[in-house]
Amino acid sequence: MGKLERKVRPKIGLLYSGLAAYWPQYPEFQEIGANMLKRYLKEFEKVGDVVLQAFIDTAEKSEEAGRAFAEEKIDMLFVMPFGYTTGMVVLPAIRQAACPVRLLATHEDATYDYKTAPDNVWLHHSGICCMPEYAGTLVRMGIPFKVITGWLEDPRFWSEIYRDATGAAAAREFKKLNFAVIGDPYTNMTDMPADDHRLLKATGKMFLRPEVEEFAVTYEKVTEDEIQDMLAQFRDFYNVDESVTDEHMYESAKIAVVFDKIIHKHDISGYGYYWWGQTDLYTHLRAQSAIAGSRLASAGHPGVTEGDVKTAMGMKVMDLIGAGGMFVEFNTIDYKNDFILISHDGPVNFNVSDGKPDIKHLNIHHGKTGKGIGIDFNLKKGPITLLNVSQFDPGCDTFKLVYTVAEIIEGDTLHCGNPNGRMKIDMPIPEFVDKWCQEGCVHHNALGIGDVSREIEVFSQAMGFKCVRI
Repeated sequence: MGKLERKVRPKIGLLYSGLAAYWPQYPEFQEIGANMLKRYLKEFEKVGDVVLQAFIDTAEKSEEAGRAFAEEKIDMLFVMPFGYTTGMVVLPAIRQAACPVRLLATHEDATYDYKTAPDNVWLHHSGICCMPEYAGTLVRMGIPFKVITGWLEDPRFWSEIYRDATGAAAAREFKKLNFAVIGDPYTNMTDMPADDHRLLKATGKMFLRPEVEEFAVTYEKVTEDEIQDMLAQFRDFYNVDESVTDEHMYESAKIAVVFDKIIHKHDISGYGYYWWGQTDLYTHLRAQSAIAGSRLASAGHPGVTEGDVKTAMGMKVMDLIGAGGMFVEFNTIDYKNDFILISHDGPVNFNVSDGKPDIKHLNIHHGKTGKGIGIDFNLKKGPITLLNVSQFDPGCDTFKLVYTVAEIIEGDTLHCGNPNGRMKIDMPIPEFVDKWCQEGCVHHNALGIGDVSREIEVFSQAMGFKCVRI
């Protein structure tokens, strides 16, 4: 299966600004700056592919740099001054780049000898001087930005750069993807339907809608070799309960082949699916799909039952930024022990499992027709991010992201054929529940491993989505 690692490589612009008045005054100054730039480039190249515009010292050069950034379609622009520089050597480039902006208050040295430093040394360290000028100008222009501060060997500094660039790159990739609705949303669930026009506004695409009949037609054409190959992929991956027979595994493998063929045929990156089924075959194709959907989700093609394509979109965001992505809902509030139990039946993401998954045969899928394999595991312990993708906001014409950062803690969970986790929130649960619900969330959420708040915030900005942290 896949790994918890980001699936995008950012294309980042680096604007290295300077002050033209310094060059004749300090002939060695540009060489100092060039050597500093080399050191930073080595680190930036670990973040992504770098589009460099160096020693920009006039508004005219800034215009040219901006055109280059726009032509390269960079995901994020990093502005890094070499000493003090004026605002007009960066503003024209920023305006044309038309992407998220980060101002870097940084230097290669953590300190220097103030007692003996000559002019070119202290001027070399004065990049912080122009940060308020840059920032104030962008505030006046209505251009959003953040300032990242730190020195060359500060891991936090590079972590923030890496995470922000990853979130911006995820937005670029997200706009290329195909999302699908297969079948219908679960009957009378008022939050499951998704608006094609919102997706069209956000990405220029509409939801794909493969026919459910295609699953039945494909099922009849699956070969024995394809089934055996899929079974080989399943082998030794699970703890198999005695309730699971060879026939159950065989059917799961056959249906996994069906899902694999259709999802890849239509180049689907995330999908919501559901149908009740009027015949045994159609019911069987959905009810026995847990391993099929889990395999795809773990490989970066998340599917969500009950027709919830919006949460599948949130899971794909988590996948792109390297946080995994699995769908869950709030199950139980434990008032005595102060946690919320989260879980859901159906397709899972094995990459967020704490240990080897268990599978068992379920004669009843609660609230649904049919019977089939259920997958059970405990979620990885530690920080998580819970992301909700909603279209319920009067002021939003695309999608709204609501998220919180929490923790999966140790403790007993259910073993009912569903993944489970005890989620600890850093605020009183009654306050959290009210704030969460006031934002118009759907009842499913995309869970990611780790605190990926920076990535989500940047992704939202780049997509033009409203974003709220609880």
